[in-house]
Amino acid sequence: MNQLQQLIKSILPSALVSYDEPMEKHTSFRIGGPADVFLTPGSYQELHRCLVVVQEHNLPFFMLGGGTNILVSDRGIRGVVISMARLSGVTISGDSLVAQAGATVENVCNAAAAKSLSGVEFIHGMPGTIGGAVWMNARCYGASIADVLGYATIIDDDLSLTTVLSDPEKFGYKRSPFQTMSGCIFEVSLNLQPGEEHEIRQKMQQNHSDRVDKGHFTAPSAGSLFKNNREFGAPTGRIIDELGLRGAVSGGAAIAPFHGNIFINQDNATATDVLSLIRLAVNTAERERNIRLEPEVRLVGEWNAEELSFLVQ
Repeated sequence: MNQLQQLIKSILPSALVSYDEPMEKHTSFRIGGPADVFLTPGSYQELHRCLVVVQEHNLPFFMLGGGTNILVSDRGIRGVVISMARLSGVTISGDSLVAQAGATVENVCNAAAAKSLSGVEFIHGMPGTIGGAVWMNARCYGASIADVLGYATIIDDDLSLTTVLSDPEKFGYKRSPFQTMSGCIFEVSLNLQPGEEHEIRQKMQQNHSDRVDKGHFTAPSAGSLFKNNREFGAPTGRIIDELGLRGAVSGGAAIAPFHGNIFINQDNATATDVLSLIRLAVNTAERERNIRLEPEVRLVGEWNAEELSFLVQ
């Protein structure tokens, strides 16, 4: 056991900790090497304690939501990963829904529907957690999380709870103010509207079926790999199709034969396999169209500068 693991073992309850945890178990790509230390707090107090430990000892750490929008290096993640998976409570009061950051999008949508509350149907079928959806300002079917977000409670740098009210001017396409904050989202409040449960569930099912039809669940993936950019004149998936890259294969990874902007783990792919396809798409689009595709998926863990040099402008 290395020095970091010995330190964690001496100061945190063993029930919260695992070592050399394979990140492939915690990502929708089903890809990723080991995290040195993997923490799973189940209450605010436990989360706070984990953050105190990493701050006091100046340890590198990564906050993990649903693992649906990340590609973890084959070499894994050095330092500490703090998973929000067990922080998943959802409560409803009137037209407001308050959810801990680790609550799945599916559970949030179902809780709202059960109370005949409308406003989050557009994200039904989206994998991941509500904290991650707020962090990235998830958008689909013409709506975004910023449209319904009331506030987020974050654990700030000084480890105190801070309420951040939603300000539409600070949100944009796949952009939120939380991306430039070092604090951790603990819970969020969504402002919903009364509706008819059967109509809400019907719309939820329509959106889920549309994702199924588009192949989102055909193989392990992170959903859309690249952001769309209106200045490019077409959705990224269409651009990749027109470049002749749909169906391209690298090792066990592929650009899906059914959608140019979904990269899949079709046969025990490695992160390096996926990265090679990302590089292919970025370099081809720049060479052939003079445009820079921007990944939506975050590259997490122990990557070296040479591997990621093609992303640097």
